Amino acid sequence: MGPGFPKMRAAKIAPVQVRTAQTSDVPKLCGFVEELLQRWSAAATPQDARRVYEQILQSPNLGMILVAEDKGELCAFAYASFEWRSEFGGETMDLVELFVHHSWRNQGVGQTLLNALIAHARQRGIRRFTCQVHPGNAAIEHALEACGFDPERRTVWGLLR
Repeated sequence: MGPGFPKMRAAKIAPVQVRTAQTSDVPKLCGFVEELLQRWSAAATPQDARRVYEQILQSPNLGMILVAEDKGELCAFAYASFEWRSEFGGETMDLVELFVHHSWRNQGVGQTLLNALIAHARQRGIRRFTCQVHPGNAAIEHALEACGFDPERRTVWGLLR
């Protein structure tokens, strides 16, 4: 998404409350992320995720974590990081993780979280908002498309120590 961010398309809005995550949410987030780590065949553990989430919550200039809840119970979260890139003329946002509990899937919760992140990006003057998608993850592709994102084709190279 470019500097102006295209207008969001009509999206399902879920009947959940979205708020910034708090330290007390971290254990639940770690429970959610365990499923993501297994699906991605990641070497990281929920304890590794805990360190990341606690760092993000302590240093909001690095990123943000939003949670969706219904009647006080967390049902989803989105974690986005911030980065300054000359290629895009300023600060950018990258959606790192989006998880919706099974009982809340296909009800617009992911789109609701994405729309909240987009609104935050606009307020912050973010120049670009991106997301890397693991192959075969049609649910996130659908949510991104519904929120106005367009696919780009780039090759991502990585190096693990």
